[in-house]
Amino acid sequence: MKKLMMIAVMAVVALTANAQNTLRDNGSFTLQPKVGIGIGSLDGTWTTAVGVDRKSRIGFLAGAEAEYYTNEWLGIAAGLNYAQQGWKFEGGGTSTTYKLDYLNIPITANFYVLQGLALKTGVQLGFLLSAKEESLDRKDAYESVNFSIPIGLSYEYENFVFDARYNIGVSTVNKNSTSDNKYHSGLVQFTIGYKFQL
Repeated sequence: MKKLMMIAVMAVVALTANAQNTLRDNGSFTLQPKVGIGIGSLDGTWTTAVGVDRKSRIGFLAGAEAEYYTNEWLGIAAGLNYAQQGWKFEGGGTSTTYKLDYLNIPITANFYVLQGLALKTGVQLGFLLSAKEESLDRKDAYESVNFSIPIGLSYEYENFVFDARYNIGVSTVNKNSTSDNKYHSGLVQFTIGYKFQL
């Protein structure tokens, strides 16, 4: 029994030591390259044929994020990433994919509620790089700037960062929108990154 207790205590100490390595000094900076996947979605109102369903589009995401630590529990981060967003309509034996690719600039406040675990929220501007309906160029049909609110959490272990967040689409994506066709582009994203101390 004593051996088991000693092993348990040693495991807690080791985990605590590893977790403590995730905290940064006040006033320090880190840079974090990251890659992952995004699940694009369509929200709002739109008209489609009967029997046609809206589906998500799964795409690639890559970029980098810099973070400044104001104290041991708060970091302010700004990033730049490329994200494949969009959605699909399926029904009647056909499937049409709407591919909207963005250069996104998220700015978040990261609250380190536990060592290594951060809750985050902020704002994000997305600049439309391309918009296609299958192979047809439809960039002129969409707004060039997309505004969203990211919320999520991340866990850092030995400088590796696992991040999950949902970008809530706020601005209208389609040009010439009406009350029947007014929609927003959302994105659920999962990334893995590695932090470098600057």
